Amino acid sequence: MITVSDVLDFLEGFAPPELAESWDNVGLLCGDRRSEVTSVLCALDATETVVQEAIDRGAQLVVAHHPAIFTSVSRVTSDDATGRILRLAIRHDISIICMHTNADCAFGGVNDALASALFLTNVVNMEAGENGMLGRTGDLPREMQPHEFALYVKECLRAGGVRFCDAGKPIHRVAVGGGACGKMMDSAIAKGADAFVIGDCSYDLMQRAQSLGLTLVDAGHFPTENPVAAVFADKISEAFPQLTSVVSERHADCIQFV
Repeated sequence: MITVSDVLDFLEGFAPPELAESWDNVGLLCGDRRSEVTSVLCALDATETVVQEAIDRGAQLVVAHHPAIFTSVSRVTSDDATGRILRLAIRHDISIICMHTNADCAFGGVNDALASALFLTNVVNMEAGENGMLGRTGDLPREMQPHEFALYVKECLRAGGVRFCDAGKPIHRVAVGGGACGKMMDSAIAKGADAFVIGDCSYDLMQRAQSLGLTLVDAGHFPTENPVAAVFADKISEAFPQLTSVVSERHADCIQFV
């Protein structure tokens, strides 16, 4: 029998909790370590939609990137999203494991998944974080101009749209940082990047990047981090071939484009 604890131990071997930032909340956030697992559903977020999908699929475990419980929780009621998610999971005996900044830093985690989705080669770490390595830098399959590269990122990540600034020079080497990684811009430049792909970007960051000769592409938080859901599913399937481990078919970016 495979238990929640078995899957948790495996995932924490891949992305040790010690790699997580001090402010983060990772690991088993809801459920019973002793519960049997035969089916796992993986997603970027453990939303109500994802938990309901787990129920419909007969999955006993949800593995997500973003923590289902992040800020202090003083009550669990149906008055807010966190309460509804936890109540739904508990009613149906579904456990929730979240691998956040530990998966950002882990080898083969969020940033490696993003680099792979863009088909980068010669990938190296970009910057040392609080407890591990953050961001990646690698080479494009071929040289691209900024506008072409922005469209390439959109297609590779299946993003609804991207925002970018044009630094006015060809792009060979690319830095990536899933989610809000604008603070690593200087490290991207230091690693020789011509472009930097991130998930959240303010207007002033775009201005600064352009002034420094760096094409900055904001592809959205969901598209830049969602590739890790498939990594979770694949790794669990390899480690526990007797389990069904799949990526959510219902979870989607909450940001829409018109």
